[in-house]
Amino acid sequence: MLASALLWCGCAARHVDTALTPLAPSGTFGERIRVVALDSGVTATIVAPARLDTHKRIDMILYALPNGNSTAETIGRRLGDGVGWRFDIQHIGAQTRALRARGVDQAVVIYLETDTKSWPTWRAQRGYDRANTRIVAMVDTLRRMLGNSPRLVTTMTGHSGGGSFMFGFIEGQAQLPAWLERIAFLDANYNFDARHVDKLTAWLGRDTTNTLVAIAYDDRDIMLDGKKVVSDSGGTWRASHRMIQQLGLSRDLRNDSLGVFRRYHDAQIEIVLHPNPQNRILHTELVGEMNGYMHALLLRRPGYTQSVLTPTRAYVQWIEPPR
Repeated sequence: MLASALLWCGCAARHVDTALTPLAPSGTFGERIRVVALDSGVTATIVAPARLDTHKRIDMILYALPNGNSTAETIGRRLGDGVGWRFDIQHIGAQTRALRARGVDQAVVIYLETDTKSWPTWRAQRGYDRANTRIVAMVDTLRRMLGNSPRLVTTMTGHSGGGSFMFGFIEGQAQLPAWLERIAFLDANYNFDARHVDKLTAWLGRDTTNTLVAIAYDDRDIMLDGKKVVSDSGGTWRASHRMIQQLGLSRDLRNDSLGVFRRYHDAQIEIVLHPNPQNRILHTELVGEMNGYMHALLLRRPGYTQSVLTPTRAYVQWIEPPR
């Protein structure tokens, strides 16, 4: 039972990483948390609402962390004395609380962090084939921990280097599982190529509720300290256009706009690209300031008619206060 699998914040449990426990949410919003050493070098932090009805749909959201960020920073909190700036750039905790208020009331987020704070490094160190197999096994373990019920519906998402975990899951099995309902790349699809297309299109074709989302921006010419950030063939803008081209071979993707974003979509796919006319680094702004995570999780759900993909935070009231 999920209720027994999760512990209240601050409680001890076997395999709990005590170094991370103090960084868990403070409980202002009544959430429950458990921290688990999931694999060598991998920590999973499970955050659930105060109450869950195991007889109803439960949304298990796997969130693979971006490079350089801790779980606590990814969950987020208001800035204050001793609170670093990274706590204010993603706010996945607050955005998830806003999702629950908008009808995704049984959302359980699992934050997936490596000891190197880099999923690309974690996979490279172990060899990609071996790492991919272990990623699939980790996800299976998490589903068992949460009861593995037919009502347990899974979303796989991640930001930046978290996309490496997502591609590892795709590459690590012959086909994507039936219980996976949503895949959302949050400026994270750097490594997309043609080998991923068949699995994604087959998965989309098996169930009309399956949804693929990608959010990115024009990063081709962004500069940091006077140098270009991405190579002449890298970045998520180019990866997203590869995705559009490859998926468009078998699907009729329409091209229009969503606010300032260019949108390529059909009934199950939405790829939205910020043209970035000011050539700014929007990497984390897409996720946090522009509510990219919320948009990717709300898309195609009942009642989602007004896009939250805007420059104004839609989750301010749900941000954890500073300690």
